[in-house]
Amino acid sequence: MKRASRALVTYSSSEDDAPADAPERKKKKLPSLASSFIVPVPVDNPALHQGRVRATPHVEGQYAAYVYIPLVVHPGTALYSLVDEVFDVIKGMVPAAHAIGEIVSCSKNTSGLVVDSSRRARELHLSLTRPIFLRAHQREGFKRAIKLIASRRTPFQASFATFSELTNDERTRAFLSLEVGAGHNELRDLLSALSPTLQSLRQRDFYSQPRFHVSIAWVLLDPNASVNGDTNTKRHSRAYEGVTIVEGTSDNNLSSNGDIGESNKQFQAKCFPRVPHFPSELIPTLNQRFGARVSSAHIGGFDADTIVVKIGKEIFSWPFQGSHIN
Repeated sequence: MKRASRALVTYSSSEDDAPADAPERKKKKLPSLASSFIVPVPVDNPALHQGRVRATPHVEGQYAAYVYIPLVVHPGTALYSLVDEVFDVIKGMVPAAHAIGEIVSCSKNTSGLVVDSSRRARELHLSLTRPIFLRAHQREGFKRAIKLIASRRTPFQASFATFSELTNDERTRAFLSLEVGAGHNELRDLLSALSPTLQSLRQRDFYSQPRFHVSIAWVLLDPNASVNGDTNTKRHSRAYEGVTIVEGTSDNNLSSNGDIGESNKQFQAKCFPRVPHFPSELIPTLNQRFGARVSSAHIGGFDADTIVVKIGKEIFSWPFQGSHIN
């Protein structure tokens, strides 16, 4: 028995039912977000930071960090006077050079002007890591790991051996450094202790053949200078001087590079001169004039007794207080 076929019913759409002369509906605009919900993106302005340019793009929630041993040099000490003399020679040969670690105390005089009233200690850094980048949830774990390392280390004596020129990985700056002689083995042990933590965070270890040092001066490098054609620069190994967090920004990590414009580039070229490298005669001159003093235990010797980690703008330190573990 065959079923009777059902007729298909055609329904008209709502558009067909709408009058032809109906006005078009206006789309409602969403209200603007309050300014408190808008996170400002930091903009790198080299003119505010002695011509320095950041190389790592800004990532929200990412914190730049590095680990180092601090060396505080107080006024009146032989090493403080030596660094002053050395920088005078550097400045005479490279007027564009900048001192590192110099802290100046300021006050207002009777006319309301800010003047230098007294010189304070220099803080120099002996880096133990490359720049590392932590997410917010990784910070506490990283601090605990560094604190544990400090609890298992005893203080040790170290001393400087010679002057050297080093450049950062991006080859944007060159550094005049004091290289460590005595204490090198203990510093290598610290790198070995740090390595598992860095690898667990998927961060690179320090250099396979490290040249432990503290830097006392830096200069901007000319990006147009040819590295391959510069025999002087090729002699120097590349070493990271540490992450410098720029004061005055609202960011907690490295900001991104932006297009600063041709006019600003010309302005910075005049205000912040760049060089292809330090003069080739600078290092021999310093070693000849100051080498014996800097390598003497009385002047170039120092205690390595504290480890420091800088995360964003925060600094945490722990003293060495345990037994040395191989």
